[in-house]
Amino acid sequence: MQKNLTTWEAACIITGYGIGGGVLSMPYLAQRIGFINAVIVLAVAFAASYVLHLMIADLSLKTQGGGQIIACLEQFLFRGKMKKLLTVGFFGLLIAILFTNLTGYITGAEEILVGLFPSLSSLFAKLIFYLIAASVVLLGLKAVGVSEKVSIAVMSGLIALLAVFSFFGKTYPVPLLERNFSGCLAYYGMAMFSLAAFFSVPQAVKGLGGDCKKIKKAVFLGFLNNFVIIVVINFCAILKSEQVTQVAMTGWTAGIGLWAQLVGGLFTVVAMLTTYWSLSLALSDIVAETTRMNSRLAWLVATAPSLVLALVNPGGFMSLMRTAGGLISIIIAVMVVPAYMNCRKIGQTSVLKRNSATVCGIIILAYILMGVGSVVPY
Repeated sequence: MQKNLTTWEAACIITGYGIGGGVLSMPYLAQRIGFINAVIVLAVAFAASYVLHLMIADLSLKTQGGGQIIACLEQFLFRGKMKKLLTVGFFGLLIAILFTNLTGYITGAEEILVGLFPSLSSLFAKLIFYLIAASVVLLGLKAVGVSEKVSIAVMSGLIALLAVFSFFGKTYPVPLLERNFSGCLAYYGMAMFSLAAFFSVPQAVKGLGGDCKKIKKAVFLGFLNNFVIIVVINFCAILKSEQVTQVAMTGWTAGIGLWAQLVGGLFTVVAMLTTYWSLSLALSDIVAETTRMNSRLAWLVATAPSLVLALVNPGGFMSLMRTAGGLISIIIAVMVVPAYMNCRKIGQTSVLKRNSATVCGIIILAYILMGVGSVVPY
């Protein structure tokens, strides 16, 4: 297979990273602030995320010896005698968190598969998901891009099917505007989390051969896919749920029928699969770039521990590390901006051509508010 990605394939890798469990929890928050407020807050999150990810694209383009997040921060942020220690320490923290995040997708998919097919054992369900997920990543960037493209099309079709049937039968009022500032902050935090694709942008840069116009378009389309899917899920889940559940698919599909619950389960499994592909591909590249391992060994190091952890099923530890996964997103965002500002000093940036210290300050504030939104009571 050729290594180069099409713009749409690169966009789907970015979409696939973000369209995980966070998307399905957003209607629960959206009903508390009203649909119009939810769309406005989501648009603000879209704008902030778009600019931050273009900064990452610029860093990736200008980093010598590779363009993954670790290498970008090592070249443009970490300084002095502590540079090597900071690089190694951040690499270790990142690896530990990404391992456990990947494990979460295996165990989450296992729960859904066993629910859909009760005769399927827990062990077999985990193995099936892992084999499908990891084998695609082993085939490389192009295989992941094609698989993401097909999966995004499938998920869009499933959501469209559920959306159409949401207008039949009994429906419930959709609140439009609610005065709930803390709820807006909470929704904003989840929106930023659902649009985060830090580790997928370097893959897009690599797959598009550093073409700035294509990279910019791919990042925009990747976020636009998620934006549309989130808006549709928000509206239809609230419209069709007697009580909007924390995992929206549960209440939404219950209001349509048994067949819809099967469709919803399939959507959720595919969503977890796309995120696993994007995240494990990025992790494999980070391991290879940082340790100089060959690609196959890096793939094994990036994927095998998630299966082992899923089989051990560490429970509370996993819950803690998922929280840490949200924290690392904020940390990376706050670190990327000063790294980007340092990058600007060595020459004109290529992707995000119009920039200023004010814009950089706004982006840092946007991600600090993401952190506040993730812990604020609503």
